[in-house]
Parts: sequence; structure tokens; C-alpha cells
Amino acid sequence: MSPSNRPSSSPSEDDGGGGDDTPKQYDTPNVNEAGDNAKGIMFTITSKLKEVSITQLGIIGKDAKESDLWVYYQEGYYTAFDALNKDAWDEVFNGKVMLDPDEIVNIKLDEEITIPAGEKTVSVYVVSKKGFLYKKSSKDEFAKYAPSDDFDVSVGTTTKKEFQQPEKLAEFAGRFVYET
Repeated sequence: MSPSNRPSSSPSEDDGGGGDDTPKQYDTPNVNEAGDNAKGIMFTITSKLKEVSITQLGIIGKDAKESDLWVYYQEGYYTAFDALNKDAWDEVFNGKVMLDPDEIVNIKLDEEITIPAGEKTVSVYVVSKKGFLYKKSSKDEFAKYAPSDDFDVSVGTTTKKEFQQPEKLAEFAGRFVYET
């Protein structure tokens, strides 16, 4: 894998020069450091002053293979409810995606993930049968590691299988396409 083929390691935000309806893009600052792989990752996103609606999520595949992929979300911190209970989550994507280990692949969500304005938090859970890349974290769970102008992404945990076996502290490495 050639990290130079991946997007820049610096966070990128693009407001497109338009109004509030123009989608923005944010790449987490760790995309070039993503070298560990997992089948699932749970993490949290906390809004700042404005409501945030995530329309696409970008991930880096473990391999260049087609994979079944699911994205779930829930309001609040995943430790506040039974995170390993599938019924506790809302599914916002379920489909096959062609993954790529050398670049971020954007997934258009079937339903937006909306985070209310004013320091509100949602949990996101991404699952791929073939696996995807993330960065192992030495920070505490829920420590912020990726601050954008509109939200903060916090350290979460990987899972060995869908809704089973939490494993390691992890930083999601990828992209958010969103509107405020």
C-alpha cells in the first residue's frame, strides 16, 4: 500500500464557496496513518454550533474487494445503551461496496445522519464483512481526535464481528460529506 496515493494527511474542509446548502467535506487527519484493520468500528461525533447532516461516509478498505457494508447510528454515546444490540441502532446504509486500500471510497447513505446543534452527540457504527482500515488509538475512549469547524470525532472501539466482541480503541479514518 502506498500512503502517498491516499488523500492528504491534513484535515480538509471544503465549503464549496456556496451557502449553507452546499455539501462540505471533512477528511480525518489520520487517513495516511490508517494501517490496522477491523470488521467494525463504533465512534461518536459531537456537533458544535450548527446542526450537521451527514450524507456520505468515506472509508478505506482493507483490500480491493467488494464487501457487504452496513452503517448504523444512534443518538447519544454508545455506552449509554446496549451497543451490541442491533435493535438499539438505526440502519442508514446496507449494500455492497467496492473497497480500495489506496483511497477513500465514499458511501452515499440511504438516510442522513443528523446531529442536532449545540454539543449533541451521536454514535456511528460501520461494519464491513471484508474489513476496512483505521488507526489504533493510545487516547482514551471518547477523547476527541478529529476536530472540524462543525463537529468533533472521538475515539471509539473496533468489533471483531457485527455486534460482537469489542476489541481495541480506535480512530475512524475516513471522510464525512455533510451539510449544515
